[in-house]
Amino acid sequence: MRKLIYFIEICLLACLLTGSAQRESNADIPVNIPEFNWENYNIITHALGGMDGLTYLNSRESFINYYDKGCRLFEVDLTQTSDGVWVCRHNWKEPLGQWEGEERKVLSSEEFLNTPIYGKYTPLTFEDLLKLLDEHPDAFVMLDSKQYSVRNYQRTLDDYAQYREIAINAGIEHTLGQIIPEIYNSAMYPGTALLYKFPAYIYSLWQEYSADELREIADFCQNSKIKAVTIYKDYWSEDVQKIFDERDILVYIYTINDKEVAKGYLADGIKGVCSDVLIESTLDD
Repeated sequence: MRKLIYFIEICLLACLLTGSAQRESNADIPVNIPEFNWENYNIITHALGGMDGLTYLNSRESFINYYDKGCRLFEVDLTQTSDGVWVCRHNWKEPLGQWEGEERKVLSSEEFLNTPIYGKYTPLTFEDLLKLLDEHPDAFVMLDSKQYSVRNYQRTLDDYAQYREIAINAGIEHTLGQIIPEIYNSAMYPGTALLYKFPAYIYSLWQEYSADELREIADFCQNSKIKAVTIYKDYWSEDVQKIFDERDILVYIYTINDKEVAKGYLADGIKGVCSDVLIESTLDD
């Protein structure tokens, strides 16, 4: 019951406070940023794309490589350095060639930016990523900030306030119109909606859920006008697909790197896949 009351409270809060602030914050979006529509994308490029057999790069070269191949919808991981700078990195558990050994280590922003990933790929701060979006106005990026706690409304609000401040200070607030928040629970939605009218949201199903839980999530997405979810491949089934189909919510499966496997899922009714290596044109072959 407490969970239900909390859910109602945060939804009411979002509805009451978003309207005028969102309209004002979106007033400066340039006309060359297209209107976002999930129907245009069968591929979500995971962690800005893999290269040379390596994944979770979140690098400048990854973005440019897959943009040049026609990809326009990306996913990126965000975390903070030891001095509090938001950077594009999955976590600090794996060295990715930025330090010796396999132990966990949190780099400073200077260390992170001055040490190429695997000795060859350019690391990105979140501000660097926004500048790339400014240069590529038809690209969109899903933000994976990995907040799994149910009661994380305040943390989400704080983080997204920082993201917006970074964009404002860089003079490119309009690039937030190319950002799609990836949420893991209902508490994250009002924490982003209060700050900016983002072009879309996606709900990430990162664990196994019961049928009742899935219906609750699907109802929340439908009521919040969240039009897409992403599901880990081991948790997808035709029954799961049906729950979201009944509410006209599109389903993406992650992480799929085999073209034939991806086509098989598409034949089963999903909208698309999150992939390290696949591009839109490969699904047309």
